Amino acid sequence: MKPIRNEEGAVLVFVTLMIVLLMIMVGMGLDTGHLTYIRSQGQPAVDAAALAAASAIHTGDTTQVENRAKAFNSTNNYLDSPNNQIGSANITYVNYNSSTNTFTAQGSTIAGANGVRVALETNNPYGGTPNTPMESPLFLTPLFNLFGIPTAKSANVSVSAVAIVKSAPDLPIAMEQTLCGTKGADGQYQKIEAKLLQANATDETSGYTTFYIPPTSKTQVYNLLMGGLNCSGAASVGIGFCTELGNGQVASIYSDFENVFLAGKTEGRCYLIPVVGTGVTYNQCSNILGFAQFCPKKGDDGWGLGKTKSADNKGYDKYIIGDVTCGADPYKAPWAKCHVTTLVRDAKSGM
Repeated sequence: MKPIRNEEGAVLVFVTLMIVLLMIMVGMGLDTGHLTYIRSQGQPAVDAAALAAASAIHTGDTTQVENRAKAFNSTNNYLDSPNNQIGSANITYVNYNSSTNTFTAQGSTIAGANGVRVALETNNPYGGTPNTPMESPLFLTPLFNLFGIPTAKSANVSVSAVAIVKSAPDLPIAMEQTLCGTKGADGQYQKIEAKLLQANATDETSGYTTFYIPPTSKTQVYNLLMGGLNCSGAASVGIGFCTELGNGQVASIYSDFENVFLAGKTEGRCYLIPVVGTGVTYNQCSNILGFAQFCPKKGDDGWGLGKTKSADNKGYDKYIIGDVTCGADPYKAPWAKCHVTTLVRDAKSGM
């Protein structure tokens, strides 16, 4: 007898299996793409909220911080945003360490914080208040259920952002490290009186700086000086940044400093200025080694202005006068007026 070899329908079975597998693969691809799209909607929302919230950290007022984070709720368009708005439960205060590029969460305590973390997530890895992630429906992946593999019909999409705030130099002055003096027994620099922008070039230990604008000029220095009144001239620079230097003699800009010191009735206000190396060559770029707090004081020529009889007795050597304290940390300088916010990576959350 001849064996029966009826193979009719074999191709149909094969094609059916291939179609099912292809549908699952296409479904996984579509769902993955959809989840990526959902994340791309939520990430800008928490980025903007974190940056806005961090800009109010220096006020020490949690209400201001939270209100700025909530300000975008009416225009956010991430998944289910009208019913899952950003609020106080989405905010965690953090303390950023610039030397190690890490931050420590402080929960709902703003004291000592220099940044905020804003998130839409299931669980806060820093122990903060639980909030709600974006819940995205899955459309085709549940086909796994046909094969007896339990598959959820939706997936949680979590996003987070951390923004830190630092003070920005708000006077176009850079001083040499020699003016810092020595550290005390506590390892901190002591406050000393300093004369900046000396008219006598032989005592030149400071100069104008235009930060990232080369080369320095009277117009640029003046614009930065006036910009300091409303922080429009504040530069986001840090240690290691090469700042443009100009000759330290006060020339015709000297009197403008008193206008700045007095224009906002800022008697008692302090400023953040960069510190460069001792003996630097002016009229070129020099690396920032640190920052100092400069607090103008009453001088012989006005508020923040001083003068002494020149060596030839034919005029006066003029300067900006005030108290200087080196070792200022831009991330911990609430006394400064001008601030900039920056996003940092939330490595623990994988963001």
